Amino acid sequence: MGRIIIAIILTILGGIFGSFLEPPVFAISIPIAIMGGFILAEIQRKNDK
Repeated sequence: MGRIIIAIILTILGGIFGSFLEPPVFAISIPIAIMGGFILAEIQRKNDK
């Protein structure tokens, strides 16, 4: 449960950070990349069990 909360907080912070960057596409792509990293980490963690 703790990893989900951390993923949500970091995704929101990534969206806030991305919104200050010049190309507007960064506001969308940075949170998606952060969440994708958490999803891939959980898939790898599940496969290692």
